[in-house]
Amino acid sequence: MVRRTTFLVVVVSILLVSLTFGSLIDEIKERGVLRVGQDAGYMPLYGTDMYGNRIGLEVDVLKIMATLLGVRLEFVVVNWDGIIPALLSEKFDIIWSGMTITDERAKKVDFSEPYLKIGQVLVYNNRKISSVPSLEELNNPSVRIAVQLGTTGDEAARRLFPRAKILTFDSMDEAAFQVASGRADFTVVDSIYAQYVAKKYDRLSVADGFLTSEELGVAIRKNDPETLNWINNFIEGLKSSGFMELLEEKWFVEYEPEL
Repeated sequence: MVRRTTFLVVVVSILLVSLTFGSLIDEIKERGVLRVGQDAGYMPLYGTDMYGNRIGLEVDVLKIMATLLGVRLEFVVVNWDGIIPALLSEKFDIIWSGMTITDERAKKVDFSEPYLKIGQVLVYNNRKISSVPSLEELNNPSVRIAVQLGTTGDEAARRLFPRAKILTFDSMDEAAFQVASGRADFTVVDSIYAQYVAKKYDRLSVADGFLTSEELGVAIRKNDPETLNWINNFIEGLKSSGFMELLEEKWFVEYEPEL
């Protein structure tokens, strides 16, 4: 409770010097609702528990953000490959959904400063594979790699293993289940999710080493520097107060997946 109070004091102090006028932040306050775009799930960052409640590190962060703004929090769940078009058509206000900052995406949206650093990794079925093949050996038509459509894992798999058979799915959970059930040999996913899914299925293991190095950021529509500045200051408050570190401990280390 003390750390949470300290965080709120730090963030409020920072945000008081970055008041915005005529920005998306003002619109959100007037509307009384912060609408956030996410796909179905990318635990432990966000997802849904057995009771239908949204949970995860990013959900906790967004609850704090909504509290600071004095508004209600609403999640708009869409397929990942349509999430940027949905933002641009104003279906919601921001994308805070484990999105990797890329040059291609930055042509369409503006990104905040990064709030997490990750990498793409290989996940495999340890009941079927005892030794992970080399990257060269994985680039083979007989190798089946499951990915979530439109993700940087999808991009990395196609770039690194152009000869492999790439199987696409609407969620990371679906892609991972293909490996757990033996319908695919590997999946390429974010390192955060990989550790989570290896806890969920004891037959899944994470290969050593990153295939890529990436940073996650919040996406907003272009040409709103006031809102971008507000979000950047909010992220800085999360980090400087130590609150983000506490959330990482809660969700990346202590959290046990529901089966």
